[in-house]
Amino acid sequence: MKATRAPLLATLAASLALLLVACAPNAPRVAAPTASVIEAAPLPAPEPASKPAPPAASAADADPPWSRLRQQFQMQRCDYRPQVQHWLRAYTRSPRHFQASWEQALPFVQLVTDEVVARNLPGEFAMLPFVESDYQPLAPRGNGAGGMWQFMPATARLQGLAVGRDYDARLDALASTRAALDLIGIYYEKFGDWRLADLAYNAGEFRVRKLLGERDGSTLNADDLGQLRLDKVSHDHLDRLLALACIIEDPARFGLKLPQASAATRLVALELDAPLDLRVAARLAGLPTDAVRRWNAAYRHDRMAAAAPLRLLLPQDRVERFEAALPAIPAELRNDWHEEVAGRSGRLDAWASTAGIPAEALAAANALAVDASVSHRTRLLLPGREMQRSARASTGDGGAIHVVAAGDTLWSIARRHDLSLHRLRELNPHALGTLRIGMRLRLADDAATVDAAAPGEALPTRAGASP
Repeated sequence: MKATRAPLLATLAASLALLLVACAPNAPRVAAPTASVIEAAPLPAPEPASKPAPPAASAADADPPWSRLRQQFQMQRCDYRPQVQHWLRAYTRSPRHFQASWEQALPFVQLVTDEVVARNLPGEFAMLPFVESDYQPLAPRGNGAGGMWQFMPATARLQGLAVGRDYDARLDALASTRAALDLIGIYYEKFGDWRLADLAYNAGEFRVRKLLGERDGSTLNADDLGQLRLDKVSHDHLDRLLALACIIEDPARFGLKLPQASAATRLVALELDAPLDLRVAARLAGLPTDAVRRWNAAYRHDRMAAAAPLRLLLPQDRVERFEAALPAIPAELRNDWHEEVAGRSGRLDAWASTAGIPAEALAAANALAVDASVSHRTRLLLPGREMQRSARASTGDGGAIHVVAAGDTLWSIARRHDLSLHRLRELNPHALGTLRIGMRLRLADDAATVDAAAPGEALPTRAGASP
């Protein structure tokens, strides 16, 4: 015991000495013995990793599309020449009117801005449709210019735009924008100057080239370019373009406030698998028909022509609703509709039964519930083309008859000719379950004998429908 206690006492004495030294004021720092094992103090528990912060709103989100256009501006604007100042005053004379014009144009402005930015063109060219048409998809008069880019028929066709009675691509906001910006790009490649590209767009490439002669247009200043023997409209075209860009660059300078964009003003191009009546599209999306017609003005008669692109422009915030509702209408029924006043009260599914189409399809086309009650004043979309629906009764040697067109039903024919459905059936017992396109139905007792269905033939209830 004594032998083991002595070393222990010595160790305690040494430790006490070290402790006294360490506690003394201004004591030198003593290194710990290398043979000692020192446990590290536990580290504080790590804080839970925070979720990454959402990306800051881009300029396009915070101020679309104006910020993107300002970043694309490449031309001299406000002080290009005195005539620009004239147009600045003209455009800003009525701030309310100016702002309202851009608010109406905004869906198209965003579409054009997307194309301008994608091509890295000067943002000033997004002003060109405002100069041409106030961003309105104007229908052509006769053989004149059409659309918001105001293409003449010959120029449009050269740029690959179809010009027809049922579909006019000059009024197609997306197709015409791409064609117009392609043309501006071509003019820039030929003239090497964006000012000349604009003048060529308005006055014509060959006229501008003839006036330039051997001169390099990109070396001409504003005064020199203003001396080209173009008419005032062509010179004004460039001045107006630059004036508008000047205003968009700093609207507050002119006491203006530009409209703010949202999902309700951003147009989305939807590719369809079947043609669709624009009135049906409007109801599927829950939008005013006139608005859908304006955004899709290339379809001249509400229907999508067979050779036309199956594309629909709708606001981004309505796409989900539209896509959810569209499958309720079979593809073969989507493009042939007309509008009628109901004329009687009842349930919607009764109209569907009479028309020979699924109740869900008729309900979707009218944005109503399948079991909705319809008043006699309700305007219903019903199957059958507008132009075919207007087929008139003709009077021949045998009296009044009706020639059946696609989409006709006994009920719709009876209403059209002020007959009761019961009376029409009495006059045409052979057609109680059958309607064939081209069939002649009696409208009076003295009408001539009409076509009859083959005995035992399956009889669809709607003209043109499959048995």
